[in-house]
Amino acid sequence: MAGYNRTSFQPTIFLLLGIPGLEAAHKWISIPFCLVYLLSLMGNVALLLIVKTDHKLHEPMYFFLCMLSVADLLLTSSTLPKILSLFWFNDREIYFEACLTQMYLIHSLSTMESGFILAMAFDRYVAICHPLKHSTILTPTVIVALGMFIVFRGAVLLSPHPFLLRWLSYCKTNVISHTYCEFMALIKLVCTETKIRRAYSLIVAFLTGGLDFILIICSYVLILFTVFNLPSKAARLKTLSTCVSHVWVILVFYTPAFFSFLTHRFGHHIAPHIHIFIANIYLLIPPMMNPIIYGIKTKRIREGFFKLLAVKCVFDFARFSNSEMLFPNRTNVHLATFLLLGIPGLESAHVWISIPFCLVYLLAVTGNCVLVFIIKTHPSLHKPMYLFLCMLSVNDLMLCTTVVPKILSLFWFNDREISIKACLIQIFFIHSLSTMESGFLLAMAFDRYVAICNLLRHSTILTHGVIMALSLAIVLRGVILLTPHPFLLMRLPYCKTNIIAHTYCEFMALIKLACASTRVHRLYGLILAFLTGGLDFIMIICSYILIFHAVFRLPSKEARLRTLSTCGSHVWVILVFYIPAFFSFITHRFGHNIAPQSTSL
Repeated sequence: MAGYNRTSFQPTIFLLLGIPGLEAAHKWISIPFCLVYLLSLMGNVALLLIVKTDHKLHEPMYFFLCMLSVADLLLTSSTLPKILSLFWFNDREIYFEACLTQMYLIHSLSTMESGFILAMAFDRYVAICHPLKHSTILTPTVIVALGMFIVFRGAVLLSPHPFLLRWLSYCKTNVISHTYCEFMALIKLVCTETKIRRAYSLIVAFLTGGLDFILIICSYVLILFTVFNLPSKAARLKTLSTCVSHVWVILVFYTPAFFSFLTHRFGHHIAPHIHIFIANIYLLIPPMMNPIIYGIKTKRIREGFFKLLAVKCVFDFARFSNSEMLFPNRTNVHLATFLLLGIPGLESAHVWISIPFCLVYLLAVTGNCVLVFIIKTHPSLHKPMYLFLCMLSVNDLMLCTTVVPKILSLFWFNDREISIKACLIQIFFIHSLSTMESGFLLAMAFDRYVAICNLLRHSTILTHGVIMALSLAIVLRGVILLTPHPFLLMRLPYCKTNIIAHTYCEFMALIKLACASTRVHRLYGLILAFLTGGLDFIMIICSYILIFHAVFRLPSKEARLRTLSTCGSHVWVILVFYIPAFFSFITHRFGHNIAPQSTSL
C-alpha cells in the first residue's frame, strides 16, 4: 500500500475513513442506514411493479417516476453495500479502479435523477398549461426520447471525470475522509494543479443540476401563473394538488444535493462529520422518500402498496367460499389469487396462536442479529465454524422473514389473499433458503470433521478462500436448483379450488390443487429433495461416523468427552432442523391420514 508523505505516487488502493470522529459509532449508524437502504429497495421495486401492472398508471408522469426509481435503485446499490461493509466489517480498502467506477456511477446517476425530475416538471407544465395537447405532446416516442436523452447526458458529460482523476499524481495521503468515493474528495488528495478539473466539474454541475433546477423553477412559475388565472378556488386547489408529490420530491432531492455540493467546495468551516452525514442522506433519503411520497399522495399507488405488502384484506373469506360453491366444476383455469386457510380446524384460535408465533419470530430475529453482531465484533470467533454459523443466521433471518409476516397478517387481520406471483416467489424463497440452510449445516459438519480428524491441517484446509468458495457453492446450488419450481407451477392449470390449506405457499400444497398431470413435477421435487437435503443428511451422518471413530480411539475418557462437547451444539441444530423438515416432507407427500393442522404447525 502506498505511503502517506511521498512527493508523487499513483495509489492502487484508497482507504475510506467513514464518518470522521464517529468511527466508534459506525455499527450503530449502520442500523438506520441499512433500514433506509432496504426500504428504498423494497419501495422502488414495489413502485415499478405497481406502475407496470396497473394500466391506469401508464401515463407520462408515472413513466418518468419509474425511470427515477431505476436510477435510485442503481445509485443506492452502487454505494450502500460498500458503506455497510465499512461499518460492519471495517472494510476500508477500495481499489483505485473501483473507486473511479463508483465515483462515475454516483455523479452520472445523480445527474440522471435531476433530469428525470425536470422531465416530471415538464409533464406537470404541459398537463396544467396545455391540457388538451398533453397526449399529443408527450407521446410514448417523446417519453422514450426524453428518457434516452437524460441517460446519455448523464453518461457522456460525466465520463471524463474518471479520466481526469486517473492520470493525476497523489502526494498527500491515500485516505479518503468519506464513506464513498466522490470527485471533490479525490481532488483534495492531489498534489498537482486541479483548476481545470474543478472548473470542468463546476461547469458540468451547472449544465446539469443547476440548469435543471432553473428550468424546474421556470416551469412552476408558469404553472402557478396558469393556476391563479383559474376562475374558482376549488379548481385552483385541485390543480395544485396534482403537483404536491412532485414538489416534495424536488425538495427532498435538491436540498441535500446543494448542501453537499456547496460544503464540498466552499464549506471549509463545517465539521466533516456533518458534511459527510448530509452527503449520505443525499444518497439515501430521496430513493426511500420518492415511493413513500407518491404512495401517500396517489390513491392507486397506495392501494398497490397495500396489496403487495399484504396489509389490506381485500376480500372476505366467506365471499370466496361462496364463489367456489357457485362454480364447483371449473375445468381449466389459471388463478390470479390464492387463499391461505391458515391452520385448518383451529381458525377460531388464530389470534391466540399468533402470540407464540410472534414471540418466537421476534426472538429469532433478535437472537440471530445479536449472534451475527457478536461474531463480527470478536476476532477470536473469526473461525470457520462461527463464520458458517453467521451465514446460517443470515439465512434463518431471511427464511423466517419470508413467511412469518404474512402468517401474522393472516392470523391478526384475516388476510388470506395472496397473488399467484407472490405465492410463487414465497415458494422459491422457502425452498431455496431451506436448501441453503441444509448446505450450511453440512459445511459445519465438515468443519467438525476436519477439526477432530485432521486437527493439524484445519487452518490450511479451511482457509478463508475455501470458506467463501463453499458458501458461494451452497448459495448457488440453492438458487439454481430451485429456480425451476415457480416456472413449473406457473404453467399448471388449477381447477379444484383456490384455497391452500396451509399458512404459507408450499410446492406440494400447490401441486395438489392442479388438475393436470403432475408426475414430472412431483418427480423433480423428489429428485431435488434427495440431491439437497437427503444427500446433505447422508454426508453429515458419514462425517459423524468418522468423528466418532476418531473420538473413541482417544486414550482417555476426559479427552473423548471434551472432544465430543465441541459437536454438541451442532448436533442439536441438526436435529432441530432435519426432524421437522423430514416430517413435513413425508407427510406432504405420503401422510394422507395425518390431520391437516399437524402439517400446518
